[in-house]
Amino acid sequence: MATSISTTDTAKMIRKALKNSFPSTKFSVRSHSYSGGSSIHISWIDGPMESEVDAISKFYQGASFDGMTDMKDYHNSLIILEGDDLPTEVHFGADFVFTNREVSKEYKANLIAKFEEISGKEYNDNETYELAETGLYAFGSFFGMPRMYGCQIVSRMSYIFPAQEKAVA
Repeated sequence: MATSISTTDTAKMIRKALKNSFPSTKFSVRSHSYSGGSSIHISWIDGPMESEVDAISKFYQGASFDGMTDMKDYHNSLIILEGDDLPTEVHFGADFVFTNREVSKEYKANLIAKFEEISGKEYNDNETYELAETGLYAFGSFFGMPRMYGCQIVSRMSYIFPAQEKAVA
């Protein structure tokens, strides 16, 4: 039989794992309980990409959702608990773990300056830019996009020119 780990304790484990991997990034890890289960929401500003945080945090989900059958499936995981030598089968209390990376005003300003430097154009969030005329295709991740709004370009640039720390091995 699996050992149950509460949603609150699961959040503590996630917080510790993220701090070990990204020591200079401040994460907000909040648990939420509701009638159909519980979840954990993780947010941070700048720092690592969502995919990097997902690689660590999604392990702690106690359920998954199958959209084809419209069903939530519960599952257990193996983990070596603190003080143990052997893996223990556990069920994490949180059904789902959600992540959200935000971009600071300072980082956005740096991305806008980078856009203006590369493209030679003045930036505007609501202006549409022909990407072939911006020079951004040379940096990848824009292929197949003939035009984008400035706000979309800056969002995409945050993945190409990340202001992040690297995960500690």
